Amino acid sequence: MSGSPRPPKRTSNTCVTCRARKVRCDGRQGICTNCERLGFGCSYDESVGVEVVGPGESNGPTAISVPRRRVRQACQTCHARKARCSGSLPSCDRCRAQGIECVYRPGKRSLPMQSLAQATSPPSGTGPMDVDVPAGQNPPSNYGAPGITASPGAAGGPDSGQIDLDEALVMKAFDHFFRHVHHVAVFSFLHRPSLMERYHAGSLDRALVLSIVGIASLLTDLGTGMVAYGNRCVDEAVSMCLAGLEKPTIARLQALVLATKHRILSKRLSSAFMLHAIASRFATALRLPHENSSLCFLARESRRRVMWSIYMIDASLSTGQADVALWPSPDRQIRVQLPCNERNFDFDLPEATEPLQSPGPDAAGVIPPLPDVLGLIALHIRLYWLRTRISECISRAAASPSPETIVLLPGQLAEFAAELDFFDARLPASFRENEANFRLRSYSQRLGIFVMTHLLRRQCHLDLYRVFLSGLREALPSAVLDGMDPLFVMHKRHTCYEHARAMADMFSQLLSLSGNKPPVADLDLPGCAFQCVRVLYHGLQTDNAALGFTQDRVRELATVCLRAARLSTTGPASASIQADIERIINNGLSLPEVPPSPETDPMTLMTPTPPASRPMDHVQQHLSPVQVPAMGPPLAPLSMPMTDARVSTAAAAVIPSVAAVVSPSATAAAAAAAAAAAAAAAAAGPAGLAPSQASAVTSASNAFEEATQALNLGPDFFGMELWSAGLPDGWNDMGQFADGAIS
Repeated sequence: MSGSPRPPKRTSNTCVTCRARKVRCDGRQGICTNCERLGFGCSYDESVGVEVVGPGESNGPTAISVPRRRVRQACQTCHARKARCSGSLPSCDRCRAQGIECVYRPGKRSLPMQSLAQATSPPSGTGPMDVDVPAGQNPPSNYGAPGITASPGAAGGPDSGQIDLDEALVMKAFDHFFRHVHHVAVFSFLHRPSLMERYHAGSLDRALVLSIVGIASLLTDLGTGMVAYGNRCVDEAVSMCLAGLEKPTIARLQALVLATKHRILSKRLSSAFMLHAIASRFATALRLPHENSSLCFLARESRRRVMWSIYMIDASLSTGQADVALWPSPDRQIRVQLPCNERNFDFDLPEATEPLQSPGPDAAGVIPPLPDVLGLIALHIRLYWLRTRISECISRAAASPSPETIVLLPGQLAEFAAELDFFDARLPASFRENEANFRLRSYSQRLGIFVMTHLLRRQCHLDLYRVFLSGLREALPSAVLDGMDPLFVMHKRHTCYEHARAMADMFSQLLSLSGNKPPVADLDLPGCAFQCVRVLYHGLQTDNAALGFTQDRVRELATVCLRAARLSTTGPASASIQADIERIINNGLSLPEVPPSPETDPMTLMTPTPPASRPMDHVQQHLSPVQVPAMGPPLAPLSMPMTDARVSTAAAAVIPSVAAVVSPSATAAAAAAAAAAAAAAAAAGPAGLAPSQASAVTSASNAFEEATQALNLGPDFFGMELWSAGLPDGWNDMGQFADGAIS
């Protein structure tokens, strides 16, 4: 043998911790990167041992403690969802947080099923019955759904009563929601970091997850068959919220708001009408109309945004009908400030904004600038409030054109116009409507709400002046318009046409900047498109010589409006609005517009009023409130139309007195109309009372007689023209999450 000395032992470049964990070590002196990142002890001394310890276990003095990174076995619920399981007994952290049963599959390293059932089952009579899950079979996916009992034959599988929520699908829905939908003002109340943190911790309410999947599947492309899947998700979310009426939480309220909007977009208006009432009660119970200084900023801001979303839904459903609205006076009922801009909300930067009512000019008449913390969502809410007040004013004038009302109308319109001018004057340069600001936002997620804010501003102008477009349902009677100053009427009509043309140009710019792929929008966008097309075609058919409108130009602008509506908003409700726009493009406006009878319209959901029951109903519906775009043929808000003879009779008592005040020249025409109406009414015979609904059984009074007048919860009731006292102290802090943003 050679007598050469043995080579020296090479120093190891792998620490004992990484060697024990069987991972690559970078050999950095002092502490390697892996141990530094994970907080492990690090040593290159091979005489030091490594001990893998669990929670609460101690290590010896010569061993490095390495926490056990993987549990010995995941419970069946976490295993089915491919979620991280704490492996703790008798119930893992995820199942314990959600209040659901935690079951471990039998194995060498787990407790026997019988022992585990005894350890986790509540005493007899105090909890749900145990459900035996055969070995090797995945359990029902009851993520986040305490107290829900599985039933056979449901969507989640043969033994599940719930929809199976695939982890990859949920993450895709979350990504689509925050990428494409979150910028819409009514959906802006979710804080993404807080939501994702709670979801990964397994503590996010299942109803909220289902609602997000449902709204994302309707407004974005999640794949084939996902719209129907999303509908089922929303149905289950609604069922869960209704099952928990006695314990409202912010997460369940957020789920209800999303579900209500899903119902509106799906044209399920009666369901939306009722769900909105429940959501409003949830908000009242949780004290959302009041500021809560004890919460963190994210929690307060999220609650404000949910409350204002409820108000915007209320304004859309009531469409200027104060007796139907649940929040008719938001300046008094909702005592929280407007939402802040997205940057402050995203990065948890608290700063006060403004109340709903804008501050007026100072003593010197100087208009205060808009604070930077006030974003486009806040402006959106103010425009909703302004539009609602305009609708109420115009509705009253059109429904009851008394002399006093008509005399006051020009001054009221001037006040609203001044408020719109004040709104424009406060806008900073970056918020103004111009080509540069459009172009700067062409690749931003904020393009959608920027465009919708200015579309709503233009729509307010259309609402102000459509009352002068004779022949439209919402216009003043022709006799009243004829008695007003013709120059005044013509000026207002031309102003309305100019705003419609500017709105169409905005749609064209939106399509060109977004590459014919405009951002996702609420029904407001197709609603504005519908009203824009109506006004343009009215100008073409009545004032084309004065305006310079041509058939080709108006058709081109209307086609742009239709394409913007088609590409921005999906769902049955938007499809109905698009069909109405196409009908106008193909056939023009049929002037004067007369609502069809609900008896022949399939969208009527309630019993109509017999012709002789309320003589003024037809006047009220023919002079309908300023509403937003019609989904399908317009319907009577509360009752069926009356005969022409009865309309003339009812109007004869109103029109002469109006004409006498506005213009004496109209008195003779009104008197002739009254005489003709009286003759027609005599020929038609007396108007009798509505027959008893119980007459088929008995001619006497009956407790089960149905009311002949009920709310007609069809599209026209919602303007479809749809747009498109103290509680117990224990209720004040209900539903607060620790991080606050989605509490």
